[in-house]
Amino acid sequence: MSDDVMAADVDSTEEPELVDPRALLADWANSNDEWVRLLVTEVLASGRAVGDSTVEKAYKLFRQEKALGKRKLPTVAKLDFEVRQDASAPPLSLTRLSEVRGVNALVPGAIIEPHEGLTILYGENGTGKTGYSRVFKSLANSRTADTILGDIEADSTEAQTAKLEFKLGDDEQTLAWTGERGVYPFTRMSIFDSPAVTTHVDDDLDYVYTPVSLALFNHVTGAIQAVAGKIDTAVSSLGTGGTGLLSRFHRGSSTYPLVETLSASTDLVELKAKTATGQAVEDELDGLTQAVAALRANTIGSQITALKAEHRVLAQAAAAAKMLLSFDAISYNDALSRRAQLATDYETFRTELFAAADLPADPDATWSNFIEAGETYRQHLVGLGAHDSDRCLYCRQPLQDAARDLLSRYSTYLEDKISADIRATDAELADFKREVAAVQGNDLAQFVAEYNNEEEKPSCFSQVETIEGAKRELASAVAEGKPAGLTIASLVAQPKTDVDAELATIGTGITTLETQQQNRAQSLADKQAELVELQDAVELGKSWQLIEAQVKNAKESDQLKTLKRPLSSLVRAVTALAKTASDQLINQSFDALFLEECEALRAPTLKLQFVGREGRAHRRKVLSGKHKPSKVLSEGELKVLALADFLAEARLAGITAPVIFDDPVSSLDHRRINEVAQRIARLADDNQVIVFTHDILFATTLLSLFEKSKRCVYFQITDESGKGQITRASGPRTDSLSAIKKRIADAIQTAKSQDGETRDALVRMAYSHVRAWCEVFTEEELLKGVTKRYRANVQMTTLPNIDGSKLDDIGPKVTEIFEVACRYIDGHSQPLVTLGVSPTLTGLEAHWAELQELKKLNDLNDPKL
Repeated sequence: MSDDVMAADVDSTEEPELVDPRALLADWANSNDEWVRLLVTEVLASGRAVGDSTVEKAYKLFRQEKALGKRKLPTVAKLDFEVRQDASAPPLSLTRLSEVRGVNALVPGAIIEPHEGLTILYGENGTGKTGYSRVFKSLANSRTADTILGDIEADSTEAQTAKLEFKLGDDEQTLAWTGERGVYPFTRMSIFDSPAVTTHVDDDLDYVYTPVSLALFNHVTGAIQAVAGKIDTAVSSLGTGGTGLLSRFHRGSSTYPLVETLSASTDLVELKAKTATGQAVEDELDGLTQAVAALRANTIGSQITALKAEHRVLAQAAAAAKMLLSFDAISYNDALSRRAQLATDYETFRTELFAAADLPADPDATWSNFIEAGETYRQHLVGLGAHDSDRCLYCRQPLQDAARDLLSRYSTYLEDKISADIRATDAELADFKREVAAVQGNDLAQFVAEYNNEEEKPSCFSQVETIEGAKRELASAVAEGKPAGLTIASLVAQPKTDVDAELATIGTGITTLETQQQNRAQSLADKQAELVELQDAVELGKSWQLIEAQVKNAKESDQLKTLKRPLSSLVRAVTALAKTASDQLINQSFDALFLEECEALRAPTLKLQFVGREGRAHRRKVLSGKHKPSKVLSEGELKVLALADFLAEARLAGITAPVIFDDPVSSLDHRRINEVAQRIARLADDNQVIVFTHDILFATTLLSLFEKSKRCVYFQITDESGKGQITRASGPRTDSLSAIKKRIADAIQTAKSQDGETRDALVRMAYSHVRAWCEVFTEEELLKGVTKRYRANVQMTTLPNIDGSKLDDIGPKVTEIFEVACRYIDGHSQPLVTLGVSPTLTGLEAHWAELQELKKLNDLNDPKL
């Protein structure tokens, strides 16, 4: 019922049903589990919140009741409740505050000695009142207590300290305060200030006072929530029990996901079946480990690599031998001979052809290139249709007969059959060269060079060496255009046969080894998987206790979470009981008190609503239409409404500690100031009240209300010699006859030692004091204080004390001297006939002596003297 609202209008007349809060709790506990009854029993017996040991015991009982452990604790009997009354606290009163240091910029040395009735601390804004009020707010931990700072302009920070002397009942005690907030018994003090207005008007408030019997509900709620906290802690710890367990198993095994998903739903019987234990299992594990190690060694791979290298060498040898055997050495040698003969015939033909051509040099290869290039260019021009047979290809000059003859010879030369035969023979020789060059022999030559000087040589080394030597010899002859040997075929025929046979053998060996290699990889994968499964099965057995514990913890955690859910309904049930009890013990009483205070302070009429949440009583105020008061009322109305709420709350418990007001009448008019002053005065008749104010009318009104009872003390706070200077006084600063008398006497004495304008100024100043003396004498002596400055009312009760005969005899003479004094002071304008007349010291002394005689006459037969 955390959001339920019980609304009660202030004009409700329905008589509530009386209930006993303790009986409500006892009946409720008897209908619940034993652990709840244990908590309620402890709360009812002690009247306080339960301790950690009781919470721990209740949690253990909770577990045992819910079959989460073996029942060991005794049965908790049902409550047989016996009514008890709330104990009242001894009254608290402050007797002295001193040695205040480190608070704002307050100077040390100030002393406040509060009266048992009313204490007024008056001072203008900025004089230091707030510093002292903050000390009290911090001690009380009031709703508006704020952080206390030291002197922000000081070079160093001074520790906050103060000495408080107080009485608790008849016991006199002393507290050395060092800045703490909420120090008992000062937490019982009630404090009102301007920031509290919004709190008391608009906010949903907890009650500062909670009767002991009603506080029991809070204690029970707190105890249930503490047990819930124990459950949360247990659930949290149960969820961390399997840390590191999963790292013991291999990802990819069939066991791994089962361990990874251990929970309350895990089938332990199925999981247990996967465990493996015993000596036979250990032996199998060793055998698998060794088999995997052997398969991982991979010696077949190195064998295959070596065989493939030898296979490449033999393949090149076989290819080279094949080429050597197919090479037509006879045809090659014939072509070579024919090429040589053609070259000789060609040179003879060329010489004879160009003997009469008058060439600059004998025809040679360079000249042949020149002729061939010209022919190529001519054919190009013919193709373009641009050739002119009558002009030279090079100089473009017309051809003469000699030139035509030479070109004819060139043409004959180019079309000669010998040239065609040479080209055909060169092409044939080029084919032989390509045939030899096409055979790769790098690995072959490297193989021979590598093992040539080795004692132990590979098989077929001699055959490979023979083939490689024949290939190298043929390649060299063909490259240099030399004749090839005719015995090559006979040299490599048998080596080729041997190499082919070895090549086939090695190829078979490679195939066999590669097959074995593939089988080994699969065998390794199979053996590794088998090993992992067996290792996890063995580890499953070793870790079984941890696994069982983790599953058990998971089941217990789920149970605890399920069992915790009803605890919130228990708290709501306690809230409902608390609302029933608080409606009788607090809300109904608060209604009446609040109405009284509203009437006394002329506060606006509104409605109260009482809200219960988590076993706590709250109140809120609304106007018609559920509007917040701050949205409708004036600042002054809000202030008195907040005061009414504050006073009602303070009275709810029966005030047994000081009530403190910090500037309670700011924003109020003079009529409301008078009403607040009268209410505070009535409160101070029976209680210790401390008032901080800067309102002179409010201060003097309070003083006037205590003029007869004298249950009041007044302190003046100034900043003349530093913030927070405190002086005890009779009231706000006023002139007294004795103080004025001293000023007049001092002025006369000083004037006697001066002359000229200085004496004249001193005499005029003395006459201004004489004028003030006449006013105060008339106010206090002749009129007996019927009216006074700063007081809003006329004190009619003192009217009979005025002696009319003395008033007739003394009044005119005092008035006469008053008028003389007015002529001599600057505050009054003067007629021209007297403006230049200066007062004399002799006249001043005469007037002062006459006034003193008049006072003596007035003092005769005065009952007060």
